[in-house]
Amino acid sequence: MKKETVEKRRIEILEATCDVVIERGFAGTRVADVAKRLGVSNSLIHYHFASKEELLAAAFEHYARKDLVDMQRDSDSAPTNVAKLWRLIESYVPEGSDDVEWMIWIDAWGEALRNPKMKPISQELDEQSIAVFEKTLRAGNESGEFHCVHPRESATRISGLIDGLAVQYAAHEGVLKRKEFIRLMRQLAAAETGLSPDDIRDSRRNPKSHSGNGRRTEDEGPRPASLATDFDLRQLFNNYA
Repeated sequence: MKKETVEKRRIEILEATCDVVIERGFAGTRVADVAKRLGVSNSLIHYHFASKEELLAAAFEHYARKDLVDMQRDSDSAPTNVAKLWRLIESYVPEGSDDVEWMIWIDAWGEALRNPKMKPISQELDEQSIAVFEKTLRAGNESGEFHCVHPRESATRISGLIDGLAVQYAAHEGVLKRKEFIRLMRQLAAAETGLSPDDIRDSRRNPKSHSGNGRRTEDEGPRPASLATDFDLRQLFNNYA
């Protein structure tokens, strides 16, 4: 089988696996389900992937990397580092409890506890997400837009809060509204960059959570610019506790 044909078939299998995972979850997905979706034999799937665990891990990596590339491309096209940061946050925040991307990410974290093939991929992708935020924060420092004392630590906190709130938001409908999610992320991003929450936005486009009336809501700011301190962060988390 030619190399390009093998790669094409492999991608088809990964795409079909993602479709099945969306319907059944990682734990409920069988090789037979993927084979049936493609109209092929189980043996063809096993020709490309030695085990179900390997197939699921590869499918998650395939899906997640495309997702990250799309978000990075959108962020890179922003005119300022403030806008880049906002676009990253906006892209990471789930659209709703039925957000397919987050359904897969959350399910993958659970699968990583059971599947040794999934664990290193999940960890690498999480580290890549942190690195994307860190790169933007460092660029903002260099341009003079941010005053972020510890970009790596700040990136870890931003990514961690998104992950934690995303589980609450996606898994427990009604516990947290998207508007509140955005507000909390603006508060943390502001504390980490020395800006006010109202500054954390992309002035050239409306955020997904925007009501469309062009007016700032009271809970979005303004707030005096400050550096992130332990007190700031405790106050932020207390708002949601």
